[in-house]
Amino acid sequence: MLQRLPNKYKEDYYKFNQIGNERQTFIDSEFDYTDQNSQIQFLRIGSLGLNKNIQPCSEFKRSQYYQDNSLINAFNILQKDIQFVKNIYLNLNSLYGVWLNLQGEWHLIKIDEKIPCYLTGNIQKLATLECECEWPIIIEKAIVKVLGKNYDILNRLIEESIEAFMFMLIGQPIMKVSTEDISNLKSVIISQMQNHSLLFAVQKQNGLECGYVIQAIVKGNIKEQELIQMRAANRNSVISGQQFIQNDKCVFFLTFKQFSEIFPELCIIQYHPTYQWSSKELIIQQKREFQQYVENTYCYDFDIVQDCHLYMSICQRDQNFNSNQLVSPIKYGLIRILISKKNDDKFEFTTGDYNIKQNVCLDMQELTKGSYTLFCQGYFYNQIENNPKLHQEQQRLFVQYFGSSVPDNLIANTTEFFESSKLMLASLAMNDVSKENTRTYEQLEQPEIQVTTQMNLGMLYFYYNNMGTTKIEEEVVFDKCENIIDFETMKVQNKFNVIVPPHNDYLKLYVYDPFVIFNEDQPIFQYSCNIKSLVHSTKKTFMTQSMNLSKVNHKQSIFESIANNPSLELITYMKENAKQATRVWNNNPIDVQMYIYQHQEGVIILYLNNTQNIYEEKLTFTLDNLTINCTPSLRQGNQVYFQLDSYAHLFIYLNILDNKKPYSHKIQCIYTLYK
Repeated sequence: MLQRLPNKYKEDYYKFNQIGNERQTFIDSEFDYTDQNSQIQFLRIGSLGLNKNIQPCSEFKRSQYYQDNSLINAFNILQKDIQFVKNIYLNLNSLYGVWLNLQGEWHLIKIDEKIPCYLTGNIQKLATLECECEWPIIIEKAIVKVLGKNYDILNRLIEESIEAFMFMLIGQPIMKVSTEDISNLKSVIISQMQNHSLLFAVQKQNGLECGYVIQAIVKGNIKEQELIQMRAANRNSVISGQQFIQNDKCVFFLTFKQFSEIFPELCIIQYHPTYQWSSKELIIQQKREFQQYVENTYCYDFDIVQDCHLYMSICQRDQNFNSNQLVSPIKYGLIRILISKKNDDKFEFTTGDYNIKQNVCLDMQELTKGSYTLFCQGYFYNQIENNPKLHQEQQRLFVQYFGSSVPDNLIANTTEFFESSKLMLASLAMNDVSKENTRTYEQLEQPEIQVTTQMNLGMLYFYYNNMGTTKIEEEVVFDKCENIIDFETMKVQNKFNVIVPPHNDYLKLYVYDPFVIFNEDQPIFQYSCNIKSLVHSTKKTFMTQSMNLSKVNHKQSIFESIANNPSLELITYMKENAKQATRVWNNNPIDVQMYIYQHQEGVIILYLNNTQNIYEEKLTFTLDNLTINCTPSLRQGNQVYFQLDSYAHLFIYLNILDNKKPYSHKIQCIYTLYK
């Protein structure tokens, strides 16, 4: 285990060995040995005759004194691969240690050998869960110490779940697959078993969660039908299925159809015995506070030094274990993560996800070497009935890496936070462009103008990418906007207007209403809208489940540095990238070219006379938020009149007046001389 953790954990291990070797009898002074039940007394576990070997137990029986149902079901799943237990379990004389994963970080919990028991007749029996081995009893005590240092804490948990305990014991993401498609279910189970993955499913019985681990696929007695062999924590939890001769009373068999009908999801913990862990707390870089909730945003850079398979989890603290301080259960808000690869100043969207649960995980199967940026947003609710200190703790997020190679750096992107955030979101939008969700202006002979509308990662966005020669001007009016709000104001917004100049892009973002997520168990998010432009009107209707964001992304332009220096470099760039128009004289084309290039700071116009003749032209401009910049003698008000000698060139600049406002232009051209 230690070899798979960062070096900082070695100190905990060395300290454990030092204590175990120095003290023949270790007494845990931090543990609270008081108990509300007078029958309980604490005895040495070695006096109970339990098996000290780390091996599977035949059955886990619930405690008569403590509510440990979810925990014993987690043990039943864990022991399917007993190596998982061996990874986290330590014993040195009377000192025991258990590695537990708390909010993405591993902690070595030290405990002594005293265990709660009760007397029945002249026989001492375990007050904890019952089984024939020591290891579940010791691990249970370590978990009790973490939760509240007293066994009574197990009776006061507001909420508990098998999944929460499994993450604490294994520290690996739990992947889930729908069981609705039986053919796909069978394929997944067989392939994952071949890869030695840990497979289980969860069902509630009488209000309590029961976890069932898949052991094998076997041939049944009837027509050699394929059956799923499963194991319950104890015989009382067995599900009645296909009959099969079996000595183990906790084992039962289901057809794939029965499995699909009983369990909505298949849970998968993949087998990666050599993968490493690393974790770090995320520091908030932007906070927005609203009456009912808080929105925190984080942006970090990290490097991948070699191609790898990497799981990345954003981990919240499971405050629902804090039963002494909670009045009502902590409700998790939406958490969103995006990963983009950095190439110079550009971002290439890699992957992302969002969810409303304790841990949100990305499974990046083939992450290539390079520099990456992590963008994360989390929503946290102001539950005024609970302790304010818990609210502060709940807003602490940790990122956990688990993979064949893990990054050794995670650096807060503070200097370029806002720009990086905008570019990250734009990279997501550009990655989503498809025929189904993108409109163009081909009817205006402007196919370079694209507008993408998509719901993804909890966000509804309208992405305007204007690489054309005319501005985009649209009005979007929502017929329906159910539980979706504008990201900028976090309020309902039923319409918006947008003007995007050429060679600019714009991202308008909507999100699921966090307040609705808090108050409704299964809210519906849907919308439909009318989109009107200056030249045409279309109607698009989308009804999809999802949820949030919006900013303008100003791209850098070569003209920001050389706009007033008409060098050969600029002429070459214009010839390669600008819109070109060939002049005509007496209905015949002539080799006089006009180039127009629009960028963030305005418009560049280039004329090239590639003939031996003299050429004259008169331009009349209609400008909005632009001013003419050229040789003063050529300009008269909004007109420019010029004469080009043979093989000469001319630049005319239309410079933007107010960078915060859009611009537009129209040009009327009259050819006056060519000889």
